[in-house]
Amino acid sequence: MHETVQMETPADVQAVRALVRGYVQWLYDTFPQETEDISSYYSPERLQKALDEIGPAYCPPDGLALIARRNGAPVGCVLSRRIAPGTAEIKRLFVDPAARGRGIGGALVDAVITGMGAVGCPVVRLDTAIFLTDAIALYRSRGFREIAAYAEVPAGAAKNALFMEWRQNPD
Repeated sequence: MHETVQMETPADVQAVRALVRGYVQWLYDTFPQETEDISSYYSPERLQKALDEIGPAYCPPDGLALIARRNGAPVGCVLSRRIAPGTAEIKRLFVDPAARGRGIGGALVDAVITGMGAVGCPVVRLDTAIFLTDAIALYRSRGFREIAAYAEVPAGAAKNALFMEWRQNPD
């Protein structure tokens, strides 16, 4: 069994930062053929900025950071923040490989959609890489659709970038 909780304490912030570091290492380990893309998206400067933003940028009312815990230990996370009126963006969805297959990723996506909807964001966007096929399948299963780019990604990552959107009331 797992639980999903909102990041609230300094220890929670550190847990999310550790999960994000684990995510980036997992990317390098799992997709060695995509090192150029990963290194572009997660350059040392960009990764440090992402880690530094975890506390302030993803706090209510305009943000949300969720941690999935299994037997009390953090095994997954997802971050979201408002990027425009009525629109939020998901970042850094990750579930530790040892905890996968238990519905944790889906629960995190559902919780962040619900949480951001509750603060007036009926549209949720994200960018991912085309080689993250399991993540893309999860997003599609939750009603996300491919859209045109809504934000810039580093040039080295652009060739693999995929943008998606979920709408509370799809057209």
